[in-house]
Amino acid sequence: MAQQPEGLLERVHQFTPGNVPGYQRVSLQLFGMLGHGKSSLVNSCVCVVKNEEYHNVAGAGTSQGGLTIRRHEHELTEALVIVDNRGFTKLATEEILEACAQLRSLRDIGEVTWEKDNLEVTLERLPHKYTDRPADFILPVLVFRGNYILTEENSCDFEKLITNSFRITGVHPIVVITNCNVNNREEMKNKFGKLGVTKKICLENYTENNCERTEEKDQRILEFLNMCIQEAERGLRMRRTEDRQERFVTQATEQIKLESTFLKEEVQKLSSKKPGDKSSCTVS
Repeated sequence: MAQQPEGLLERVHQFTPGNVPGYQRVSLQLFGMLGHGKSSLVNSCVCVVKNEEYHNVAGAGTSQGGLTIRRHEHELTEALVIVDNRGFTKLATEEILEACAQLRSLRDIGEVTWEKDNLEVTLERLPHKYTDRPADFILPVLVFRGNYILTEENSCDFEKLITNSFRITGVHPIVVITNCNVNNREEMKNKFGKLGVTKKICLENYTENNCERTEEKDQRILEFLNMCIQEAERGLRMRRTEDRQERFVTQATEQIKLESTFLKEEVQKLSSKKPGDKSSCTVS
């Protein structure tokens, strides 16, 4: 029998990271393409957990282009926060690298680097991050609009993101599918299942045009949050005997290697272009 909304809500409010040294909160880190509903998911979670009327706290827009340009943290409880994020434009390599840096706690709230200067930003942040490591367990959440066509090409890009997320955090991203109808619901779940995702859920966000609270929507949103809590608890158990300083050094080293390799490949591409090539770039 499905748990009632009251029980699910109580579970969210009672959650704590447990007795894992160094971790005080779980941070739900949202990722997704532009306009796929990340800010709307934040708004939905906030109003349901706080049991209040819908408010557009995340600044969600009605367009499909996405309005969020920086990362913003929103508190659900003292132990659970959700982080809104700038959307991917095409899930390019530099965007995946930025996602990896965020999952490794190498970015501050407010920062998003979708450009080719990831390495410079990472190196600048290392001293601060080493001495003041965040006390959050980061759980990746991928928000995907159900009517978006998942082609073979972008499936490969999503698989890279999913694989990297697992390698960094030890848990697979939870996939939230929005705007999916009854006909394509199972198809979308199966597609992400083939990409390695084990936890996925279809739900409808509250929006400016559809903000009246219903028990069914509330329950799905709370089911999502409880799914996040269960995965976070599993990930935290795996870190009980882990040295946080050693983990940080390993993760930072791996990030620098990835970003250095990308930068080297970009330089090689530029140097291989012929002088008269129209697609070549001029560095001033």
